[in-house]
Amino acid sequence: MPKPTVPALIPLSLLEAIRNLDTPVEDGLDELAEEIAARRLGLSPTVAAQIQRYRQAADKGGFVDQDETVSVLRLVGRRTDAQLVFADAGRRAARYSARGRARPSRTLARVSPGGMVHRMALRTAARVARQVFDGVLKTSPQDLEVTMSSPLSIVALPTGEACIFYGSVYQELLRGLTGFEGALIHERCRARGDAGCVWRTAVAEVYE
Repeated sequence: MPKPTVPALIPLSLLEAIRNLDTPVEDGLDELAEEIAARRLGLSPTVAAQIQRYRQAADKGGFVDQDETVSVLRLVGRRTDAQLVFADAGRRAARYSARGRARPSRTLARVSPGGMVHRMALRTAARVARQVFDGVLKTSPQDLEVTMSSPLSIVALPTGEACIFYGSVYQELLRGLTGFEGALIHERCRARGDAGCVWRTAVAEVYE
């Protein structure tokens, strides 16, 4: 039986987020940069090599073993800035996933009526969510809902802190593809004893 696999863009985004947050800010302290870099995992040769390998696979729409991605999620979970890394990685993963898959829909949308454009954008977001992240996007007149029965975030960290990654993914997908502006609430979570993880949109309030 073949091992389960995950799109390579997911671990790629996680490691790129680590590297991004571990990169020193240009503050004129050049004499300390080398020492700082030596202590930061994201700037290590090992992470650089893994990023290169995942990028090559992601560029071809390839996959990696699920166990590898679970290990990367756990690696992030051990960091004190894990929430920042998961949020950054989620946004990156959403942009990577939409880049190629959404192009035909965007082209058609430019010659379609307004209401149809929004419906097409939602269908594109739902397709990307399902194909890449195994999430089910449902729409209603009031809100949008994304459901995952067994997200890798829970497989890796049963206490639920890695679910920030998927929340960031879906919010960025909706923002980038449909123009959604608002919050995405993690309404239910397997870490809290629910049957699955559910995120629901909350439209931003406008103050006059």
